[in-house]
Amino acid sequence: MAIFSTLRSGLKPNNFKTIIQNQVRNGGHYTVPARPSRWVYDKFKDDVHFYFMLTAIPVGISILAINILVGPAELRPIPEGYQPREWEYHPNPITRIITKYFKTGMQENYEVHLHCAWECAKISEMGQLRAEVKRQMQIHGDYKGWYHRPDIARYSRMKREADTFNTSCQGTEFQG
Repeated sequence: MAIFSTLRSGLKPNNFKTIIQNQVRNGGHYTVPARPSRWVYDKFKDDVHFYFMLTAIPVGISILAINILVGPAELRPIPEGYQPREWEYHPNPITRIITKYFKTGMQENYEVHLHCAWECAKISEMGQLRAEVKRQMQIHGDYKGWYHRPDIARYSRMKREADTFNTSCQGTEFQG
């Protein structure tokens, strides 16, 4: 009977409330606020650092080795009969490599510019010639150029090439 009397004290209504309240533990008034996950941002940052270091370390080592082993260029008199290349004028070895393999030279740029200017001049001359032909046809009125189409010149060139090929293969006589 002594056991029932001890259990009976735990079943009192006031005691039952205190047992339930003691089991809830909030750790005081401190709570962790809910926030969105940073996993994607952290993963992206890790990947950027990894791939940056994957390229930065070998490039840095190669630049260091080139600067230590090759070093800057020295000025010397140019031997007679030798024409220096464009990249040989740069003192830094990295600049020489970039100029030699990745940049177009000044002479090449100048020649490309000259070619573009020549093409523009030829187009202008052709336009002036067309205008002069049209003017002459209007003045004299003896030639009708309404059937001329400049876009079919390609086909007449192909026909001319085919004719010359046939003549060279078969001769001048028609064999039909």
